[in-house]
Amino acid sequence: MKTDCALIDMDGTVLSKRSIDVLCESFGFASRLKQLDFELSEAPRYVVTEKIVKLLAGKKKSDLVRAFDSIPLNEGVDQFISFLKDRGAVVAVATDSYEFLADRLKERLHLDLVYGNKLQFDSDSLTGKILTAPSCLKIPQCKQHSVCKLRFLKSLQGALEGRIIAVGDSDSDLCMLEGADIAIAYRPKNERISQKADIIVQDFKEAITYLQKRL
Repeated sequence: MKTDCALIDMDGTVLSKRSIDVLCESFGFASRLKQLDFELSEAPRYVVTEKIVKLLAGKKKSDLVRAFDSIPLNEGVDQFISFLKDRGAVVAVATDSYEFLADRLKERLHLDLVYGNKLQFDSDSLTGKILTAPSCLKIPQCKQHSVCKLRFLKSLQGALEGRIIAVGDSDSDLCMLEGADIAIAYRPKNERISQKADIIVQDFKEAITYLQKRL
């Protein structure tokens, strides 16, 4: 039996802020984060991710989770997820942030799957190491994030055999929007994302209205 699947970006799409911005602000690393983004603007994004995780080394998992939980959801995202699940779709969140944080959303929003960077912990403390090996499929304009959302999308496509809906807003979503059957750009951050989308939406009500005609 074929099952449709929705693959949704986390930071800026499900959440109203980037989780790493909130974490770095909470621990006093906001200026260092900006410096890293500037210094490594031309580097593969997985290199930036590795540097940022080292910034957070030694922080307790419970403190990271507490900061993450303070980030508001974007308006209407819970209704959007309910709409998809009511139609029998598998709903997954993919993020180039951290999987243990995405697991919090899985519990909160009753998601089916999450995919992100796996981090190493020593007891309750972050070691500063990423366990996820970069596995980028390198489409045109790809910035080589440590998590390849297109690879995840293809695995879901093979397992479920239904249509894939992708929703994202920034460069880390470029590959999954290209690979999806239905590509939705949610408040896109740049023209590259807009060009990959079947529709550009400013809120999840628009996305629901569009999918009611497509599903």
